Amino acid sequence: MRDKLLKILIDGEKRIIGQSRYVSSAVFIGIVRIEEKEFIILEKRALHIRQGGEISFPGGKYDVEDKTTEYTAIRETIEELGVTRDKIEMLGKFGSLVSPNGIILEVYVGYINIQNIEEVKYNSAEVEKVILVPLDFFLENPPRVEMIGMENIPMFSTSELKLPERYGNSWTGRPREVYFYNYQGEIIWGLTAEIIYEFIQKYR
Repeated sequence: MRDKLLKILIDGEKRIIGQSRYVSSAVFIGIVRIEEKEFIILEKRALHIRQGGEISFPGGKYDVEDKTTEYTAIRETIEELGVTRDKIEMLGKFGSLVSPNGIILEVYVGYINIQNIEEVKYNSAEVEKVILVPLDFFLENPPRVEMIGMENIPMFSTSELKLPERYGNSWTGRPREVYFYNYQGEIIWGLTAEIIYEFIQKYR
């Protein structure tokens, strides 16, 4: 019994319970250095795809053929931004974000070593445009903070399961903060803004 318990506790510090029910994705915080100034490279998603018109990091869904989520982040960055592998300098993993909508985002950080934005030949089927935001912008401008509520809607019979009647109706979860950055009229929000906010707090 003890041996079995010890075995399942291996990697317990890293384990995310219920991970198999989530969609695994990876994104890349790509830092671009141009003329001694550092930028975070973001992309505005093409209108006809999922979450079209929103601003995000390069990245996407983990594929079963990917060796690791780091590989996913690099592969998606190459596909979306049209940069070659030798331009990507991976520094490491920043962390994992478990979102309320069923996604686990593995976040990586590194450099995209280009001299100017013209070297980015982005995939117009997925990307409307590329946005370079100075790192200083996020350091000097805190995000606008709003709250979003969560609602749980039961899709089961409480009477059949002999649960308290109160669970037969919807109930609210704990509200959470949502961050918004406005850069030159472009709104960066949602998971992207949440990652940026956490990254900037650690970067300071």
